Amino acid sequence: MSATGAEQGRMLIVEKKIIEVLRRSQKVLVTMHVHPDPDALGAAIAMTLYLKSCGKDVRLYNEDGCPKWLEFMPRAALCRKITGREKFLPDTAVILDCGDLERIGKARAFIGEKTRVINIDHHVTNNRFASLNFVKDRYSSTSEILYGFLKRAGCVLTKDIAVLLYLGILTDTGSFAFDSTTSHTHAIIADLLKFNVPVAELYRKVYETMPREDLKAFLLTMSRLELVGDARIACLTMTKKEVSLFSDGFDVRDKIFGFLRAVKGLDVIVVITESDHGRVRINFRSRGAVDVARLAGKFNGGGHKNASGCYVDGTLTQAKARIFAAIKEVL
Repeated sequence: MSATGAEQGRMLIVEKKIIEVLRRSQKVLVTMHVHPDPDALGAAIAMTLYLKSCGKDVRLYNEDGCPKWLEFMPRAALCRKITGREKFLPDTAVILDCGDLERIGKARAFIGEKTRVINIDHHVTNNRFASLNFVKDRYSSTSEILYGFLKRAGCVLTKDIAVLLYLGILTDTGSFAFDSTTSHTHAIIADLLKFNVPVAELYRKVYETMPREDLKAFLLTMSRLELVGDARIACLTMTKKEVSLFSDGFDVRDKIFGFLRAVKGLDVIVVITESDHGRVRINFRSRGAVDVARLAGKFNGGGHKNASGCYVDGTLTQAKARIFAAIKEVL
């Protein structure tokens, strides 16, 4: 997580500017990428709570609303699903955990010509799309960045904010197993735990949530697993119909990655899912030296070295052929 003195100085200047912009703002939009995960949602709710404590007219919107499986998160009801009928005209937009502006989906409709856009993120592929870019790609998560930001902005941490940031850091570090986990990460966790965060309960709600009725569909899905490239690459392909077999709110991709992460010898895991409008969603995970952010970048996607995603136009078969050709180049 080390950075040069010049870079640290530049980030401090940007941070001070963001704090000042938010201090002067009246109406603030808070949003994050579509299909939000605990890091994106936790950071977004925490920022919303901070701005509310400052007396701002703040709204948290997301194209998908709050995913059902994350409704247990503190103040999750603050996250509203976009209907297209909203009349909110923010003077400032805070975009969290998003590598590019396209990833916020329908939330772009809120951003006018005079809207000041703030970008707070940790993705290495972030394209610095905003007028103020607070991007720290050496950090484990956006929640880890936001912890320091909120402290320096004068936010009084509460148990709700502590739980939200804890969940974001927990999940984006793979329960503190990824290389992005540092002594700084653990120091933040130690401070958050002072708020009596229910660690065991939160772990169960995040990781031990497979409904019994989904077990059969999950086992059927795993039976279609393909191992290629001397069994170094694991691939699962799912049609929209196959995804629909799972209950509402069940994150099948997350469960697939969690299961396969325990398999020795896999370098790359790919989940290919049929999406809407003739597009295919691709999610990558990797270990070690394989940079899947580079893979995703070949298809205008992005993310991290060991976790990234993108969309590809075409059928499942066409998308799979293109993805495998790209993987062979990288490996």
